[in-house]
Amino acid sequence: MTVMNEEIYSRVLGYKSAMVQARRMLANGIISGPECAKIDTIIAEKYGLTSCSIFRENDFINYGLRGNMSHYKEVKT
Repeated sequence: MTVMNEEIYSRVLGYKSAMVQARRMLANGIISGPECAKIDTIIAEKYGLTSCSIFRENDFINYGLRGNMSHYKEVKT
Protein backbone atom coordinates (compact mmCIF):
# COMPACT_ATOMS: atom_id res chain seq x y z
CA MET A 1 0.00 0.00 0.00
CA THR A 2 1.39 3.38 -1.01
CA VAL A 3 0.97 6.27 1.40
CA MET A 4 0.65 9.82 0.09
CA ASN A 5 3.69 11.86 1.08
CA GLU A 6 3.36 15.28 2.70
CA GLU A 7 4.29 17.25 -0.43
CA ILE A 8 1.58 15.65 -2.55
CA TYR A 9 -0.94 15.96 0.27
CA SER A 10 -0.13 19.66 0.61
CA ARG A 11 -0.58 20.23 -3.14
CA VAL A 12 -3.89 18.37 -3.25
CA LEU A 13 -5.13 20.21 -0.17
CA GLY A 14 -4.22 23.57 -1.72
CA TYR A 15 -5.99 22.68 -4.96
CA LYS A 16 -9.12 21.43 -3.19
CA SER A 17 -9.26 24.52 -0.94
CA ALA A 18 -9.06 26.86 -3.92
CA MET A 19 -11.66 24.89 -5.84
CA VAL A 20 -14.13 25.03 -2.94
CA GLN A 21 -14.04 28.80 -3.27
CA ALA A 22 -14.49 28.62 -7.05
CA ARG A 23 -17.46 26.25 -6.65
CA ARG A 24 -19.04 28.66 -4.16
CA MET A 25 -18.64 31.52 -6.62
CA LEU A 26 -20.21 29.36 -9.31
CA ALA A 27 -23.15 28.41 -7.07
CA ASN A 28 -23.72 32.08 -6.17
CA GLY A 29 -23.67 33.15 -9.82
CA ILE A 30 -20.51 35.23 -9.48
CA ILE A 31 -18.74 33.24 -12.20
CA SER A 32 -19.99 31.05 -15.05
CA GLY A 33 -19.34 27.36 -15.71
CA PRO A 34 -16.68 28.03 -18.36
CA GLU A 35 -14.95 30.48 -16.01
CA CYS A 36 -14.94 27.86 -13.26
CA ALA A 37 -13.41 25.35 -15.67
CA LYS A 38 -10.70 27.87 -16.57
CA ILE A 39 -10.00 28.50 -12.88
CA ASP A 40 -9.78 24.74 -12.35
CA THR A 41 -7.13 24.44 -15.05
CA ILE A 42 -5.10 27.35 -13.69
CA ILE A 43 -5.26 26.14 -10.08
CA ALA A 44 -4.39 22.57 -11.08
CA GLU A 45 -1.33 23.81 -12.96
CA LYS A 46 -0.32 25.94 -9.97
CA TYR A 47 -0.43 22.93 -7.66
CA GLY A 48 1.12 20.52 -10.16
CA LEU A 49 -1.89 18.29 -10.83
CA THR A 50 -2.25 16.85 -14.31
CA SER A 51 -5.52 16.77 -16.24
CA CYS A 52 -5.85 13.05 -15.56
CA SER A 53 -5.24 13.25 -11.82
CA ILE A 54 -7.81 11.47 -9.68
CA PHE A 55 -7.81 14.50 -7.40
CA ARG A 56 -9.08 16.91 -10.07
CA GLU A 57 -12.70 18.01 -9.94
CA ASN A 58 -13.78 16.42 -13.21
CA ASP A 59 -17.57 16.23 -13.33
CA PHE A 60 -17.76 14.30 -16.58
CA ILE A 61 -20.18 11.71 -15.23
CA ASN A 62 -22.49 14.04 -13.29
CA TYR A 63 -22.47 17.04 -15.62
CA GLY A 64 -26.04 17.76 -16.74
CA LEU A 65 -25.25 18.70 -20.32
CA ARG A 66 -22.99 15.79 -21.19
CA GLY A 67 -22.89 12.05 -20.84
CA ASN A 68 -24.63 9.10 -22.35
CA MET A 69 -28.06 9.58 -20.76
CA SER A 70 -30.68 11.84 -22.26
CA HIS A 71 -32.37 14.46 -20.10
CA TYR A 72 -35.66 14.25 -21.99
CA LYS A 73 -38.78 13.11 -20.14
CA GLU A 74 -39.55 10.38 -22.70
CA VAL A 75 -36.27 8.69 -21.99
CA LYS A 76 -36.60 8.90 -18.21
CA THR A 77 -39.95 7.11 -18.03
